[in-house]
Amino acid sequence: MSGQTLPVRLFLTVRPVRTVLAVTVLLGALTAWFGLIETPIPTAVDEGKAKIPLWRMLTMGVAVMPVLSLHSPLASLEMVATRRLRSMQRLYLAGLGIGSAGIFLGICTFVMQPEIIGVIARSWIAWVGLALTAGVTMGWRLAWTLPSLVAIVLFYWGYTGNQQYQWWEFSARPHDDLPSLILSATLLAIGLIAYAATPWRLRRWRHG
Repeated sequence: MSGQTLPVRLFLTVRPVRTVLAVTVLLGALTAWFGLIETPIPTAVDEGKAKIPLWRMLTMGVAVMPVLSLHSPLASLEMVATRRLRSMQRLYLAGLGIGSAGIFLGICTFVMQPEIIGVIARSWIAWVGLALTAGVTMGWRLAWTLPSLVAIVLFYWGYTGNQQYQWWEFSARPHDDLPSLILSATLLAIGLIAYAATPWRLRRWRHG
């Protein structure tokens, strides 16, 4: 085994790539079969409850999993991260994130209208940004916390009644809603900036 491939194999060995892809396929299948089924949830409006399709919840799970999988049993050693490790981490996150999104969206296209696929894609980038922000600040295995908290806010306060939603409810607004798209892109940008803010980059930015 060459010295070039050994670090890559070790990096992948301690991370659940196959598990993430398998769960993505499973969630995609569940979305295809049951994603359009609506379940009632409590809301802040006088109507009391709203019905949301299950694909909105499942999309968050698919988006968060690749970020969660950045955690490894060697996390204490990887805290002293080298540039090579960070480079592998970036490639891993980009490849697994885009790959899982492609699998999920590809399965969903068989049963869902293009308008719903657009909403799924838009909310996916927002959930990824939130997961990255949480992972950077609290640790990768807690990357689910901020998306879960935001989901509670969206589901409870985002509904305004009569199947209408607040402008910031990026997981439910129409696929061509510009404010929701801008918000989702902003959340992804914040997550990427937080991820890029390594200790040595922060020092360089402060003194640059």
